[in-house]
Amino acid sequence: MDWELCKTFVAVAETRSLAGAARRLRISHPTVGRNVAALEQQLGTRLFARSNDGLSLTSHGRKFREHAEAMAAAALRAEAAASATGEQARGVVKLSIGATLAAHWLMPRLGPFLRDHANIQLEIITHPFPASVRRREADVVLRPVDAGEENLIGRKIGRLGTGFYASRDYAAGRKLPERRDEWRGHHVIGFADQASNAHLARWSDVITRQGTLVMRCSSQGDMLAAARAGLGICALSCLVGADYPDLVRVAPQKLSSLSDLWLLAHPDLVELPAVRAVIGFVTDCAREDRVRLRG
Repeated sequence: MDWELCKTFVAVAETRSLAGAARRLRISHPTVGRNVAALEQQLGTRLFARSNDGLSLTSHGRKFREHAEAMAAAALRAEAAASATGEQARGVVKLSIGATLAAHWLMPRLGPFLRDHANIQLEIITHPFPASVRRREADVVLRPVDAGEENLIGRKIGRLGTGFYASRDYAAGRKLPERRDEWRGHHVIGFADQASNAHLARWSDVITRQGTLVMRCSSQGDMLAAARAGLGICALSCLVGADYPDLVRVAPQKLSSLSDLWLLAHPDLVELPAVRAVIGFVTDCAREDRVRLRG
């Protein structure tokens, strides 16, 4: 049986749409449809039925999904076994990391690692975040939550601090808030994408609730730009805010939030030399930059 057809089937089952599967697999919408049709023809049965909330599995589809996911796990183990035959680190490693950490922390440190590991092709995955190791969207994930229900192993490698920042122009002639009851009269820039920043969004909204919300942004990059333009006060990762001399931190000893940073991988992949090299590199970077990351 063609594994590509099974991989397409799993993607459609998890996203409940042909379009969602196409985005995940980075193939065209018609290709997904053809793959599903070809698999159904091979099996001689319908695997999906249309419902109000997308494509749902038929009874045959639910049974086949169990076998397809077992095939996916076996393929992962086979890939790991084949790649581990040599000690030299080589191959593609997909690292899932938040866009802010990728741009402001990891990218500036990657040069020596890439020069020392010429046979590793590193893929930085910032969207979707966090990517799923189980669905092979990533091999290694750096995220603010532990393994949860996923079959991943790893450990906490640091803590990421967040504070409130404003431009020096905004702060000129104003008393910046030191306590929660001093936000009245201040402009606040909030989080638009509260799904991916749930903890920080709740923290920011609670602290600044007496202020005036002037806008929400879906990315830290836009929030940074808004703060530097003097539009208001916003929550930023301390490692970002500290890089800009035109920003000042609001109540640096009081208004801060810390999130754990977990580095995780699939247990069938951690012994691959290339994956071990990436895990070791990121862990060392976090250890060396622990003060900067905490803010």
